[in-house]
Amino acid sequence: MKKDVRFYLEYGIYYLIIFVILREWLNPIMELTNTGYDYYFLLFIALSLALALLGLPLFITWFIKIGYIAFFIIRAYSEFSFFSTEGLHFLYSDLQWNMLQLLQRNFTEVSNPFRTLLFLILIWMLVYLIHHWITVHMSVFYFLLLTVFFIATLDTFSDYDGKAAIVKVMLLGLMLTAFLFLKRSSTTMGTLLQRKSYMHYLMPVIVFVCLAGFVAFLLPKASPQWSDPVPFIKSLTGQGNGGGAVEGKVGYGENDETLGGGFSQDDTVVFRAHAQKRQYWRVETKDFYTTKGWVVDNSSYFEMELPSNTILPLSIPTGEEPKQAEIFPLEEFPFILQPYGLQRVVFDGYTILNGQTEKLQTVVQDNIVALDHYQLVYSEPSYSFTALKDKNMPRMVVDARFLQLPHNLPERVRQLAEEITSDYGTTYDKARAIERYFQQNDFSYDTKNIAYPAEDQDYVDQFLFETKRGYCDNFSTAMVVMLRAVDIPARWVKGFVGGEQVGRSDDGLYIYEVQNNDAHSWVEVYVDGVGWMPFEPTIGFSSPASIDYDVELTENEDELVTEEQRELEQQQREELEQATQNEETKATTSSILNEKNKKWLIVLMIALAAVGFLLYRRRRKWLPTVYVQMQRQKKQDAGNFDLSYTRLLKQLERYGFKRQNNQTLKNFAQQVDEHFGTKDMSILTEAYERMIYSEKGEALDYEQLKENWAYLINRTKG
Repeated sequence: MKKDVRFYLEYGIYYLIIFVILREWLNPIMELTNTGYDYYFLLFIALSLALALLGLPLFITWFIKIGYIAFFIIRAYSEFSFFSTEGLHFLYSDLQWNMLQLLQRNFTEVSNPFRTLLFLILIWMLVYLIHHWITVHMSVFYFLLLTVFFIATLDTFSDYDGKAAIVKVMLLGLMLTAFLFLKRSSTTMGTLLQRKSYMHYLMPVIVFVCLAGFVAFLLPKASPQWSDPVPFIKSLTGQGNGGGAVEGKVGYGENDETLGGGFSQDDTVVFRAHAQKRQYWRVETKDFYTTKGWVVDNSSYFEMELPSNTILPLSIPTGEEPKQAEIFPLEEFPFILQPYGLQRVVFDGYTILNGQTEKLQTVVQDNIVALDHYQLVYSEPSYSFTALKDKNMPRMVVDARFLQLPHNLPERVRQLAEEITSDYGTTYDKARAIERYFQQNDFSYDTKNIAYPAEDQDYVDQFLFETKRGYCDNFSTAMVVMLRAVDIPARWVKGFVGGEQVGRSDDGLYIYEVQNNDAHSWVEVYVDGVGWMPFEPTIGFSSPASIDYDVELTENEDELVTEEQRELEQQQREELEQATQNEETKATTSSILNEKNKKWLIVLMIALAAVGFLLYRRRRKWLPTVYVQMQRQKKQDAGNFDLSYTRLLKQLERYGFKRQNNQTLKNFAQQVDEHFGTKDMSILTEAYERMIYSEKGEALDYEQLKENWAYLINRTKG
């Protein structure tokens, strides 16, 4: 294929659209995995598309891509220069070690640089496949289908919000499909569209797609019909609740004596929080495990009355940077929702602190009441990685109730806990080992198919060794019990996870809406020398703990820090940026969908309907011009002449000349010529019959016939 300026301009537009669509593939991966260096991945996509467009020899493109991949990995995962011997040695050593792991089938032990290498190779292959679809098949239907399916799946089954991405992909995909359809049609007919004609055909498509997208964006949207598609899909397959469990309703409750059973989703908003970032909200802890659930050991029960705006004697450590938050409960919650590091509560009244559970009840005029608004002052703790990893920390004496276990706890639960933690020397490492255990041993998150344990069965034992399926109560209870089984103080915590960011308040705080669906339970562990620290064993949730990696790690020490820990700070840094983007998008949507714009939407739809009706009614006036412009670009042959003659008959019918069923073409042509005072219709009809009924069609002068046809069809506009 000869490549000129027109080729590079045309395919450059195609690849630019592909780049934007591929960016919508990359965004959720970066967001959900908290992966940094996203601009390096985008640059590799752009580089791959540019090399595909230039069509350089294969060995040159391979050399450039491999060089970029090597540069990326050395830049991201080492402190060496790409041009240094140390950098190349790092690359070689890492590749050699990972190949050894693959040969030994230790697939979970591959390093992060090697995972990055595999991901870049995947992008390389995807770009090559797209290039093949565009240049050979001139169609991207399957690519667009995969993109929409990929984004929709992540939007449904993860925290990623893919609504804007799907709209963007659909609009760009429709435009690209139109471009490629025109390219494929012109290639099939062997014609070369001029720039003016090219834009003449494409501008209506571009305008229509943009207009359709704008109207679709303005239209009111129905609320989701499924609160959670996973239970709905399972119900269609007849899986039911499993084990005869009684299904409850999600939300915060006081009674935890009998855990188990599934629950249905409830998206009712129970409170709004104005805060600097999304976080966990504690309500209370429980300490006594009964083999079926949790109760409070009241043997040493005490309460404290604390006036408003006084320092609270909570057990969670605090940080150094004070922050403020405001809570607006929408349900009857006569207690304080506590961020980690809570120091003071401000409202017109006082609080009662339960010394056993650390639940803070709100009191106004000597009555426990639910507030409609209160302010919080807190300082989020940051846990020193040096202290967490210090094996020489003195063992602190902690209340024995945080080591309580039932006397009939199955022995295999203790054995499993000891097996998981046997290779670790610090409390933190042992807790992290148990926390990771659920991620790596075929456990699954489920809210429907959860049965209650039998009368003589332990709740944790059933979960660990039989079902391996559950939600937060299963995971958190199991972790607390296993920690206590290896003499690590732990307690069960109830509250809410962060909710959905919906806007920004006047004082600059982000507004989060927390639903019943966000009710949650997790674990707090007492780490010697550090204090109580939160852990999150439930699959699909991230720990709220903020860790200060205050040491320079060697390469060997860095292996001890799991990927989730290393990414935690990056996740927290990016959260505010993502929240800002979400806020702007939702604010724009909210502004457009107000009542005033709905009136304009009705006016716009009426205007569009009127324009469409007028264009249809006057199609006899403008269709001939379109037909003539299309005919000028086509190669004149028998096939195109057949199509042109058929269009002429249709246009004459719109003009008022309809051929009767028993009327010959010759007689009809004479009737037309008599009306217009020409012989063009007879000439065209004679040529048409020769082409159809004889073998002399190849001898026809199609260029002259095109002039006769153009003159006659233009006459029908009058």
